[in-house]
Amino acid sequence: GGDTLRPGAGAMSSAMKYGLVGDSSLYTKRNNKKKSYISTVLRDTYRFANLTERIFPGGGVRDLISYLKTGPELDVLGVSYFGNEHTLRAMDVKIHGKYWQDVFRWCRKVAGRVVFFIGGYAAKYTYGRVYDENLNIIKRWIKDAGFQVVEARQEVSRWELAADKLHFSVECLPELAAFWSQLLMPRKFVRPGKRKERLEPDASPEIPLVKKARKDPRDKWLLPAYQKSVPRTPAPRPPSPDSDGESSDDWTKGQERAARLERDKKKLND
Repeated sequence: GGDTLRPGAGAMSSAMKYGLVGDSSLYTKRNNKKKSYISTVLRDTYRFANLTERIFPGGGVRDLISYLKTGPELDVLGVSYFGNEHTLRAMDVKIHGKYWQDVFRWCRKVAGRVVFFIGGYAAKYTYGRVYDENLNIIKRWIKDAGFQVVEARQEVSRWELAADKLHFSVECLPELAAFWSQLLMPRKFVRPGKRKERLEPDASPEIPLVKKARKDPRDKWLLPAYQKSVPRTPAPRPPSPDSDGESSDDWTKGQERAARLERDKKKLND
């Protein structure tokens, strides 16, 4: 049946219960308005056999709470929220703050791990600045509650919108699915400072040092937005022995003085 898994890569994902919940950012659209779902590619290509999904197009935080109250218990839950309810005016922080506290309370009850994807930004959808301000507040709430929140600005800016300028184009579907696959089930990653070639089978294992926390590859998506490190100012080059002007100058002056004294002595003796 559809849940039968071919042996191999999908074995791990078949044992885990995954959930994907959110607004219309979880599907793409063709020019004929036909929808193509990220979950379909996750099941077919990435072998997430045990994946449940709930989409509420145009919905918001209250739909999310309703789902969490009645939905299944999960090992991993992915939430895609693009703030449909916050595009026009500043949100009522007191009311929505309570809603989001409800979301966090239910997330802790029903899921082992939760990752939020909040990728919308005003320039992408030609909304006003208030949209960014609202979503920034929500992202901060999620982070303060101890959950992982991803904005993936670089990726979202690259993913094209469909003709309606609201939904992702079907052209982005493979990348969106790969992105969600990585969020839900991170693959093995290279420790910072280690080069990839050290992972090759023939490479001799290094003597382990004190165990350090591994860096998650998704950190580049986490808030605050990923920033390139500031280039360090190169240290001034040490002067070469030949260019040590001051000391060689003193030495030359000393030699000239000694030579003059010798000449003066000879004149006196003559």
